[in-house]
Amino acid sequence: MGGRPRVAIVARRGRSIELTEEGRILAAAAAESVERMDRALQRIRGTRTANSLAVGFLRSLGPTVAGELIASFLDKSPGVLITHREGSGVELLDALDEGRVDVAITAPKAPERFGWLPVGRQAFVLVVPRGHALAEVGAVDVSDVSGEPFLVLDRRFDARQRADALCAAAGFSPRVVLEADDLTTVRGYVAAGLGVAILPADGALSPRTVSVPLTDPDAHRSFGLTWDGEHASSAARALIDFTRDLTKRYPGWADVTG
Repeated sequence: MGGRPRVAIVARRGRSIELTEEGRILAAAAAESVERMDRALQRIRGTRTANSLAVGFLRSLGPTVAGELIASFLDKSPGVLITHREGSGVELLDALDEGRVDVAITAPKAPERFGWLPVGRQAFVLVVPRGHALAEVGAVDVSDVSGEPFLVLDRRFDARQRADALCAAAGFSPRVVLEADDLTTVRGYVAAGLGVAILPADGALSPRTVSVPLTDPDAHRSFGLTWDGEHASSAARALIDFTRDLTKRYPGWADVTG
């Protein structure tokens, strides 16, 4: 009789039994499911630890905005335990939906089902290797690099979509030679001379690359604090209130210009 093939999840090793590769995959999936269920039950029962806070953020905002914000917040609330999660905008919204993150610093503005607090603006820059013909100029137009090979983030990232839009507005489609899922990887390949990249301005820069400002009027994006409005914990509310007050007192404190 036909049927689905059997998969061995354990194998005998001498006198002991070990998980096979398939067994480890299933065990990891089961553990993740149990963890998600536990978090969901904690949210329903209201038993989540009051002084814990999971904060998600876009990678390009980690060293600059997230680091400064969390450090300032902990100075006022030293008893809160912070867990950091990095990811793309889509990944962060999924994490909020699943309860893996309490608040996130993300762009663009989240869908209406989420809470949203505007925090700052982040410029987009042209990243070139040191020694490039444009490395020493004050600013460039996107059209100035229409003939260059491009290194890009994959299409999950808002930053990639905005870079593509800037190129389209300048009248060309970039000749992509490498696509990656990490800003550091893209910058590393730029440093190696493989091409140029349009990326969000970032405080964690490679000494072998140069970030050149773009003159294009749309070469920026707004970012903000996002949360699940129905299930925000007391610690999440405290961070939201702190961020709102900080932004009122110091307008532009979170802007990333390059």
